[in-house]
Amino acid sequence: MPRVSSCCPPRDAPEPLRPTPLPEGPWQDVATDLLGPLPTGHSILVVVDYYSRYYEYDVLTSTTTTKVIDSLESIFSRHGLPVTLRSDQGPQFKSEEFSNYCESNGIKHVKTTPRWAQANGEVERQNASLLKRIRIAESEGLDWKRELRKYVTVYRSIDHATTGKSPAELLFNRKMRGKLPDISTAQADLEVRDRDAEQKGKSKIYADERRGAKYSDVDIGDTVLVKQEKTDKLTTPFNTTPHKVVGKAGSQVVVESPTGARYSRNTTWVKKYTSARETPAEEETPQGAEDSTPNDETPVAQAPEQSITNSEIPETQRPQRVKRLPQKAG
Repeated sequence: MPRVSSCCPPRDAPEPLRPTPLPEGPWQDVATDLLGPLPTGHSILVVVDYYSRYYEYDVLTSTTTTKVIDSLESIFSRHGLPVTLRSDQGPQFKSEEFSNYCESNGIKHVKTTPRWAQANGEVERQNASLLKRIRIAESEGLDWKRELRKYVTVYRSIDHATTGKSPAELLFNRKMRGKLPDISTAQADLEVRDRDAEQKGKSKIYADERRGAKYSDVDIGDTVLVKQEKTDKLTTPFNTTPHKVVGKAGSQVVVESPTGARYSRNTTWVKKYTSARETPAEEETPQGAEDSTPNDETPVAQAPEQSITNSEIPETQRPQRVKRLPQKAG
């Protein structure tokens, strides 16, 4: 009889947040992502500076690697080349052409964990804000490109909730004049760092407690199940084929399938595999256990079962009628 593996819990507690450290200065560590495609057929390339939170964007009609590189070159011509460029593992950013571009310009390209958008959280948050502004413009029948420029102008010129300074001021070291009155005060770089660390620390504590977060105990050599994409309503959350963990760096693990294929995932995408415990097929009764009875108890004899046949069932008694024959004429 085939055995069934023991059930895994439906959901693990999420891991605690891992805030990104503030870079040493502006435009050193930037992140990029493609937003879209939009209903108009356009896509938006977004580039965010992790230090100042200042971001640039470019509306594209094509998202080929060549077009993406052209757009990045235009942005970098205004702000300079970054030290590191963080992106997801989209086909444009995984291509050899893009790798050669980064290498030739001395840019360290960091690719985030597949299927884990939180690893590039800053640019993902800006994407959500831009998309919200576009939806509002479309619902009001306005030119979304123009409304986007207005929104970005306001965003760049007002103080950021985390740093306490406007993105433009941290990037250019000067105030950016907007339509809103300027009521901010100058802050030293150390104060910005302290405020950034304080806000991130508060957010981490709140989020970790609310989600019941804990660090994953998955380690190299463990056998795990890997989360899979849902193709229909009956798709199980995890692939039933066990994989082996062959590498780990922080919250990212490298798993190997039985066929030898390797790929990286966030630890929340894997779950330790627990095989079914070997249990005896039949419960053996100790010899003599059936014949022995406790000393202080008297076995109760059971009457043998008796089967009742139809012949033993008494027939129902009914009144008998006296039959008289008719008298015949002499």
